[in-house]
Amino acid sequence: MKTRGTVKVEKQEKIIQDIFCNICGEKIHKNEYGYFDDFLSIEKKWGYHSKFDTETHCIDICQSCYKVLLDNLKLKPDCADCNIIE
Repeated sequence: MKTRGTVKVEKQEKIIQDIFCNICGEKIHKNEYGYFDDFLSIEKKWGYHSKFDTETHCIDICQSCYKVLLDNLKLKPDCADCNIIE
């Protein structure tokens, strides 16, 4: 879950100030350069006739919770073949 705030520069714009893990609720930290530690961000736009008809879900997951999620999957992902189109 991302929280947004307004920061005044030459013009006002919305920036991501904080990111919280949707599973554990912990804040995802920024490194010494001001970038967020790596995390999984999912945005799913559900289609018609799904259980979530036309809803959009945005989920952010920290590395620790993602590790637990992976450990509990019955079918482990084969990361070597991700996004390969032949």
